[in-house]
Amino acid sequence: MDTFLNYLTEQIASGKAEIARLEADGCRDDADFAKVRTNIYEVCKTVTNALINHPGAGPKAVKDRFEGFQASWGGALENARKHGDARNVVVEETKLQALADVMAHFPEAAK
Repeated sequence: MDTFLNYLTEQIASGKAEIARLEADGCRDDADFAKVRTNIYEVCKTVTNALINHPGAGPKAVKDRFEGFQASWGGALENARKHGDARNVVVEETKLQALADVMAHFPEAAK
């Protein structure tokens, strides 16, 4: 699990550097989406740290929480599409892409 948490930490640091660079270049929209992506890594790291060693929780609880996020954000994406809300479509797609990356790096033994 340490490797997974290190991966999340690296993604957060990389995201923060990207945000700073984009903001310095005046690319506000791109910086906003980098913030969304980075926030997902931060949320997933927080959830993992909170649940991984919690009595009665562990890796399955972390995976279940990630799947809950996936379902919730997938619903929000469909709602944004239904209402023609282009910005929120991109936000929800960005969240789901970051979450898919997180889930792809989640330790196989914990799945």
